[in-house]
Amino acid sequence: MLEGFKTERVATSGTEIFVRSAGKGDPVLLIHGFPQTGDCWHKIAPALAEKFTVIVPDLRGYGASGKPAPSPDHSAHSKREMARDLVEVMAALGYERFAVVGHDRGARVGFRLCMDHPEQATRFCSLDVIPTLNMWEKLDLAGAVGGFHWSYLAQPAPVPETMIGNDPDFFYSYLMRKWAAPDFTFQKDAMAAYLKAMRDPAAIEGTCEDYRAGATIDVAHDRADRQEGRTLSCPLLFMFGAVRGFGGPGGTADPLGTWREWSSSTVEGGPAPCGHFLPEEAPEIVLKQLLPFLLKAD
Repeated sequence: MLEGFKTERVATSGTEIFVRSAGKGDPVLLIHGFPQTGDCWHKIAPALAEKFTVIVPDLRGYGASGKPAPSPDHSAHSKREMARDLVEVMAALGYERFAVVGHDRGARVGFRLCMDHPEQATRFCSLDVIPTLNMWEKLDLAGAVGGFHWSYLAQPAPVPETMIGNDPDFFYSYLMRKWAAPDFTFQKDAMAAYLKAMRDPAAIEGTCEDYRAGATIDVAHDRADRQEGRTLSCPLLFMFGAVRGFGGPGGTADPLGTWREWSSSTVEGGPAPCGHFLPEEAPEIVLKQLLPFLLKAD
């Protein structure tokens, strides 16, 4: 999907991360979400690589990266551990400071990376995500029905793993069609790559653990930050899909305001006329805002 990108596997303290990279210039880390892989950046990464060094990992538990065993408290799949993986990957590649762009679960990892490692993050772009704690706090009836996967995937093992494993193509295809704009069709080879990756029982387990962490330890980390008054110190760009309504469960009428509560720096952005999958549904609109944001002087 990312033709011309260099591929390698980088060992971290907790697993091994599959990485693709290309370009020259300041480093930009692109982090995918659920139920996808780094392939989701196929319409964004090549354009960014004309001006930046672009690094595209698969998160632990996803795609071609390592699939660590679950831990009782789900910390092995917490956003803190996923963020640590990526900081270690970037250091191994020679990058101590870099911009972070995340979509879906990748934006949750990006948020945690920017909170836990502020000395590494120069800028942060979140695509269709507000912090996990806020999502749970704002959950209402419509959100609970529309975003049923949040609580479903967080059920104890092996309940969702067994049910999803019976027909993973149906489950993941359904979710992706449901979250995209009604008139959008995924590129065939992209969808084939996502479904192939998600048929792996270890990936099904890893992504369920991702959501179990999202209902437990990730919330605890966000709550501790709030209680201690910690905020993002780097500039933030937030874009969200307006066609399906913002962000699924916990959608809010003022998502930019939510991000401003978490930031001591600038917050900019707004809606895009698309569904949840901004990197594929609206790449031109994303790049129009993302490029000048990344090129701004600190």
